[in-house]
Amino acid sequence: MILKYDWAIANRGETYLMLKLYNEALADFNRAINLDSDDDWYLYNRALAYQALNLADKARADLLLAIKLAKQNYEKDPQNWNNAFNLALYYLAAQYNQPAERFYHHLLSQGASIERIHTAIQDLNDFLTVFPNHLQATSLRQLLQSSLT
Repeated sequence: MILKYDWAIANRGETYLMLKLYNEALADFNRAINLDSDDDWYLYNRALAYQALNLADKARADLLLAIKLAKQNYEKDPQNWNNAFNLALYYLAAQYNQPAERFYHHLLSQGASIERIHTAIQDLNDFLTVFPNHLQATSLRQLLQSSLT
């Protein structure tokens, strides 16, 4: 039996990303993607590392593939809140600001759980750790936070 620890490697990559150790993060995301090339979350995180390293073309390619994979999953199961909020986040990271905002509003109108909204807020917090001056991410985080009150 072959064990794949892509999730553990990707988690370490996310830690490196939050610590702004982008080359280390990139190495881990590359390893995780080599083990599971269809994981849109790994592609999204690698795209953030690429963006932080000013490798815009590589970041864009990963984001477009992450969006494609998440869209396919969304079409199969629109009630998979994890995937749906990830898709909204991918739109945001790809600078598709209007689609991102519309999608977040749509998800809130569809009755996403409080727990999942909290997770989406944390995902935006993580995004803002890498890109602290991202106005759209700040605005969408406020939208999600206000939906909880």
